[in-house]
Amino acid sequence: MRSITVDLGERSYPILIGSGLLETIGARCQDAGYPLRSPLLVVSDSEVAPRYLDVVEASLRGQGYTVVSHVIPSGEASKSLAVYEEVITTAIRAGLDRSSAVLALGGGVVGDLAGYVAATYMRGIGFVQIPTTILAHDSSVGGKVAVNHPLAKNMIGAFYQPSMVLYDLDTLRTLPPREVSSGLAEVVKHGLILDKDFAYWCREHASDLLALDAEALGYALERGCAIKARVSVPTNVRMA
Repeated sequence: MRSITVDLGERSYPILIGSGLLETIGARCQDAGYPLRSPLLVVSDSEVAPRYLDVVEASLRGQGYTVVSHVIPSGEASKSLAVYEEVITTAIRAGLDRSSAVLALGGGVVGDLAGYVAATYMRGIGFVQIPTTILAHDSSVGGKVAVNHPLAKNMIGAFYQPSMVLYDLDTLRTLPPREVSSGLAEVVKHGLILDKDFAYWCREHASDLLALDAEALGYALERGCAIKARVSVPTNVRMA
């Protein structure tokens, strides 16, 4: 497993990258200080939930948490105030309190929406990112969360940092080729911005990355997240 710490003082959080991490989310939430008495809300979408939601729920319940899930339709249209209100309603009915957390299981749309729910519910509760696309490595760093307005994209939002980012490489194996390519293009962009050696490394290992080789992909995501953190967060980044 690879680990990056985004150093924000008291608000520092880890980014964990590796295989088989979904099964550990229950224990990691407890290690992060989320009490068992407080319900947790998992937000996912109609593409991701059938594949991975059961695993996440089982891990959390196995640790003793009360879990409620809200599955949104896949796609950008779900980043709306109407869907946001639906998720907030689920949180209220489930009795989420100030010690609860919202877990975002999915790509960038899920992360943005769930993060905005976490930032605004009871004026801010816990937030955990569980990205399931390569492209989401960019949106999972920096704390930008938002929903869209009919007249403009991402006009309603906040900067709200997660308590951790859990990147399970196994979830990336079901991505269609187009999503793999677009996500890797974002990785290369980070190298072109701030780390030319990494950009050359991406070119040399392009075939491994496109084949979703775990070692190559883990390193690429680690470097991409670290570069994004350096650019978007005024902080130090530690890698282990």
